[in-house]
Amino acid sequence: MSRTLATQSSAERDARDELHVLMELSSSDLRIGAVNDAIDLAALARPLGVRFTFAGPLGEKFTAAATRHGADVLRATSLVFSRSGLPLYALDVARWLERLARYRPDVVHLNYSGYGPSLACAAHICRIPIAGRASGAFIESNPSNRWVDTLLANCSPQASELLASPLAPRVVVTGDLFRPARISGINQRQIGMRAPRILFLGQLVERKGLHVLVEAFVRMVVDAELWIVGGDWGTGEYPARIRGAIESLGIRNRVTLLNHRENVAALLQQADIFVLPSLSEARPPSILEAMLAELPVVASDVGGIPTAIDHERTGLLVPPGDAGALADALDRLAASEATRIQLGRAGRDYVEQECCPERTARTYVETYRAMVERAHPAARHVYRTGPLARVRLTR
Repeated sequence: MSRTLATQSSAERDARDELHVLMELSSSDLRIGAVNDAIDLAALARPLGVRFTFAGPLGEKFTAAATRHGADVLRATSLVFSRSGLPLYALDVARWLERLARYRPDVVHLNYSGYGPSLACAAHICRIPIAGRASGAFIESNPSNRWVDTLLANCSPQASELLASPLAPRVVVTGDLFRPARISGINQRQIGMRAPRILFLGQLVERKGLHVLVEAFVRMVVDAELWIVGGDWGTGEYPARIRGAIESLGIRNRVTLLNHRENVAALLQQADIFVLPSLSEARPPSILEAMLAELPVVASDVGGIPTAIDHERTGLLVPPGDAGALADALDRLAASEATRIQLGRAGRDYVEQECCPERTARTYVETYRAMVERAHPAARHVYRTGPLARVRLTR
């Protein structure tokens, strides 16, 4: 067989086997790790025969990023189930039924499954298998419990409550979608003659523990400076609260507050210590970014963070909400460049050895394909190779 014919045969086979996933996001804010994960998944799954359509309140920046990676976009959002709002909910289900008939996805993926979203109801009516994000508490009355076939988590702690619930058999732990390319451009750190710089990157919300960080910074003995970067410091009650605390504690000249920055690599390159004092977390990509940049990490011993940080080997863990313990850990790193170098190098080794986004994307793809085959076992062969590969199954 000629190379041309072989290539055509392969392309035709890929077209027959291609899966279409419709993923609904509750936000398209590219400052959020899960939103970047979704785009990374679309890019990594494309060579594996899966194309994505993203739905939700999609902004222009997200649309441009998604389109660059071969994904389509649909500006439509779900309503959550409500008895008082049942007429509107039913109307929205009807709208989603029309969209599903038009877009014809093989799998619906709810990145934030919520309480009985209308898209899930419509997909259930159409017999389209549904994946959901495995996070949050188990709510017995949630209609989604009957509709969602598979719950996806990047680590077991993210799904801890669901793993302890009747939904445990549906949980699949996929791994990280973190891609080193997100922070390309890290060069040798230029520190110079200044105090060690402590860096926080993340959302300006209470669960990130910024009030704990400010209190810990005041308690530090070793001279240091603090950069808090993320979100918009000009809006919201919590950022205003943190700004007020910094002023009242008299540390404004040692604290730099910056809005979200696109160039994460440049920020990491200018820092000496990375801190994440979260009160609750899954497995945040910001930690992996810092570790890849050889920054020593101090983080809360909560959620999925201990699955990335091996205390005293790849970073330091402190109890969540404990400003004293956080101050001690930051003092220890600020006082010792040797300790910073040791932990930073070990952290980078961990990320390079353990974080494989291509492997994680393959897990997602295998899970999607298994969902389709479970949903229509009798039609599996016809679905992949016969005329229904184009027409799709009658739902």
